[in-house]
Amino acid sequence: MDNSFAPNNQYNQNQNNPQNSQPGQPNPQINMTFGPDGRPVTGVQLETPILSPTQTAENLRNYRQPQLAQPAAAKTPVVNSTSLTLLSIVLGIFAIAGLALGIFGLIDSAATNTKLEETRAELTTKNAIVEEVSKQTGVQIKTAKDVPTFKATTGYIYLSEWGIKIQIPSELHQISYILNNRLYHPTICFNGVETAITNPLPAFTDVVQNPGGMGCLVRVSAEEGERGTDGLSFGEKVYSDNGYNYFYQTPNGIFSKDNSEIQLETHAVALIKTMLSSENLSTYK
Repeated sequence: MDNSFAPNNQYNQNQNNPQNSQPGQPNPQINMTFGPDGRPVTGVQLETPILSPTQTAENLRNYRQPQLAQPAAAKTPVVNSTSLTLLSIVLGIFAIAGLALGIFGLIDSAATNTKLEETRAELTTKNAIVEEVSKQTGVQIKTAKDVPTFKATTGYIYLSEWGIKIQIPSELHQISYILNNRLYHPTICFNGVETAITNPLPAFTDVVQNPGGMGCLVRVSAEEGERGTDGLSFGEKVYSDNGYNYFYQTPNGIFSKDNSEIQLETHAVALIKTMLSSENLSTYK
């Protein structure tokens, strides 16, 4: 018997092991059928059935393209009108606040500039006074301690150069004054405090810190009248004697910053004004 077509183990091994397949050898993926004689049956039966033309056409007619999933429509964001309104209100408030701050800054800057100009003008005036006092008295004034001052040690202030005396009210003490006879219009300016106030004395009484800053008496020739060439008044006329008029001049301002001391200084200024009235001025020889 011819065994050339008999199944061999090598073939079966190739069939069972696809990695052993070689070119020219039967495809191990194809199932071979053998007859009783050991020969392979002609024709290869494929595992995939073939449809008849009629079946194919019918299947094609019934075939439908698969429905592709349609992309989801993009959702338009919904904006709440109430949220927009609130946002607009908030932004409006911030805008108004910013504008208000800007205006306040401009006003504050203008006020600061005005105060600075006033301070400069006041300093210029005081420097001019110091320069004039130094020139007329011949005393070099570099600090407040250099200003020539006098202390009242009795119940009167005697001004022999002027020919008058000033009586000091009993309610007033710690009197100090600056006398300048070399000015065109000689003046005497005062410091003091009411008798009830003792140590520590308020700063406004210190002639070093507040030199003659609580009221002055000015001596003017009667021929000049009551106003200067600039038309300004010499002050409140309080006394006349021997061809001269005497005028009271109020302080330029309050020296104190503390509220309690402001009240004390205001009262002391009023007492000094009373001291420089006609009732307390008299001729002295």
